[in-house]
Formats: sequence, structure tokens, C-alpha cells
Amino acid sequence: MSKQQTIIDFEIIWRKINSSITTDEEQLLTSWLEESPAHQEYLHKAMRYYHEGSRPNISRSETEKAWRKLKRKGIKTNRIISLPVIGVAAAVIAVMLYITVFYPNTKRNDNSISVHIEHIRPGSNKATLILDDGSVYDLTSSKKLLISEGGSEIKSEGDKLQYTEKDVPDKDLKYNTLSIPRGGEFFLQLADGTKVWLNSETVLRYPIQFAGNERRVELTGEAFFEVARNEKIPFIVDSNDQSVKVLGTEFNISSYKENPVVYTTLVKGSVEVNAKNNPEIKQRLLPNEQSLIDKIGGEITKRHVDPYQYVAWKEGRFVFDDQTLGEIMKVLSKWYNIEVVFEHEALKNIRFTGNLKRYSDFGDLLKKIQKTDEVAFSIENNQITIR
Repeated sequence: MSKQQTIIDFEIIWRKINSSITTDEEQLLTSWLEESPAHQEYLHKAMRYYHEGSRPNISRSETEKAWRKLKRKGIKTNRIISLPVIGVAAAVIAVMLYITVFYPNTKRNDNSISVHIEHIRPGSNKATLILDDGSVYDLTSSKKLLISEGGSEIKSEGDKLQYTEKDVPDKDLKYNTLSIPRGGEFFLQLADGTKVWLNSETVLRYPIQFAGNERRVELTGEAFFEVARNEKIPFIVDSNDQSVKVLGTEFNISSYKENPVVYTTLVKGSVEVNAKNNPEIKQRLLPNEQSLIDKIGGEITKRHVDPYQYVAWKEGRFVFDDQTLGEIMKVLSKWYNIEVVFEHEALKNIRFTGNLKRYSDFGDLLKKIQKTDEVAFSIENNQITIR
């Protein structure tokens, strides 16, 4: 006859961590610890995590995920706490989530996602430059370029493209187009000193030199702008269903054709966002605000956000805050140039939170997601199947 397992409440673990455990609870905890080295390891990591000062915020979706994980791991509780969990129970789940996701010594076998990923590499600096006359130049880390056009010197060193005014611009504005492929990124400095970071699958059309009473560019995809200030000549970004007008500021625009919403996130200064189909509809943004344009209805709304989540890509990070797996894989597929297939549509709605390195090995990213026990991955060629 097998020995009956000790049933323990997670609040007992939390009170042990906070030195508020009673004598009876201490005895129950001791019995639980003696049953398995895994229990001892769990408590040790929980205490270490707490004493390092971490206090993560727990969303409803993370809490639900935590309870499902506890059941699968066979860690028993003597009562059910209704959602949303608050206070002590939420803090304990926060510790559990950190341990199971971020400590690497899990017993899960990750071989299934490590065998076929050698050829999947993160994106890199690459772009195609199209001149006004239709000439095409391939820009990569191994190629340099130095040409003159429209009164400007155009220079590339493989990871950035820079325009410098040399002569008076031509009477008729000449335009260049910079196209970033899937799995690419590139940095651009315009003739007025404005800096632009372009993300994967992005196209920017711009004049070689600015002239007249405005500085206007056209964007499809995602880019971060650090606009050179000129109070007399506003800088305007046209992107799908919106137009953003600034004098000198820092902001990010995500305007991919396949997305139903255009996002503009302000980091510094102020911007004015206008709906193209109805110029009278507009929103003025201040730092830490984001506008959302519904492409179908043309409506503009705004909200307060942490801008870092939306601009971290240019700093070499992926930051996901309670985002669906469908949204996350859409971002990763652009950067790693892969195709993603979900075995069931419902899997797209599972939510995750994480801060990951943009240049990490793709397999490492998948392993971190897989360790949550929510999904598993299989890989064949450049196609990732999620089940």
C-alpha cells in the first residue's frame, strides 16, 4: 500500500518565506519537504527568488496558467482560491511562475525543438535601396555604397544608410525607397538629420532632400523616428490610414498592411495623429501615450502605455506583456523569417508575458515558451507547428 501524500496549501509556503508560519504549519511543511527532493528544490528557489526582491505583477491569464501548471506538476492544495487571485496567493503564484519559466533545470525534454533549428537564424542588417531613376542597390553588412544623387551624398556601410546635403536640391524632388525584407532591419539618417530605425517587412519612401514647407515621408510596416527639430518645417509620416505630424520628437509607428489597427507610440515630445479619410478626426499625443486607428471604422482612440514594450525592438529586445501567442508568433515570424501553423485556432489566444533577447537563438526562445507547459512545437524546414 502506497504512502499517502501530504497535502499542502500554498499560503503555507508563502508564510514560510515571510517567517510568519505557525508551529502546526511548520510540521506539515516539513512532512511535505521530506517526501521529495523536488519539493525541497521548489521551496529553495521560491525563497531565493523572494529574497532577491522580485515582485512581479500577475495578470488573470497568468494566474489561470499557474493553476493549470500546479495540477500538472502534482503539487496539491487543500482548497481552491477563486480568480482573480489577490494578496498572498497571487504572490505565491508569481514565485511559481518565475521558477517554472526562468529556471532552466526543468525535466522537460527539449530535444524535439533542438534538432531542426540550426538553420533558423535571427534577422540582420539588410535592405534594398531603390533610387529615383529605378536603380536598385542591395545593402548588407558586407557591402558599401557611395553615390551622389539630387544634390546629396548617399553613403552606406552595410548597417546604415546616410544622406548628406552637398548641393542645392533639384527643382523637382527626387525620391528614394528603402525596403527591409522579412528577417531584416536597417538604420537610416535622412538629409535633415532625422534618424529612422526600420523593422522587418517595412518600406519607407522619402525625398533625397527636403524642400518647401514640409518634410513628408511614406511608411508601410514599422519604424522608430527620432525627428530633427525644425519648428518652421513640420515632419509628416503618412502610413496607411493615418498621418502623423511632428516638429521634433521620438515615436514609433506600427502600420503593417495585414494588421487592422495602426499604432503610434510617443516616447518624447508631442505628435498629432490624423485620420486620412477624415482629417477632422485627430488625437494629440503626449509622452507615454499611444494612438490606435481602426482601419475599418477610421476611428482614433488613445491610451496610456509603457513605451518600452513598443520600442524595445530597436534596442535588441522582444517585450511581450500579456499578449496572445498569435500576436507573439506574428512578430517572431517576421524577424526569424519562418512560417507558423497552429494545430488549433484556440492556441492563438493563450497569453504570455516575457522580455527576450531579439538576437537569441530561435530554439532558446521556443524552449522558454515551451517550458510553460502551455504548448509544444515541432519544426520542419522553416515551418513551426504549434500544438
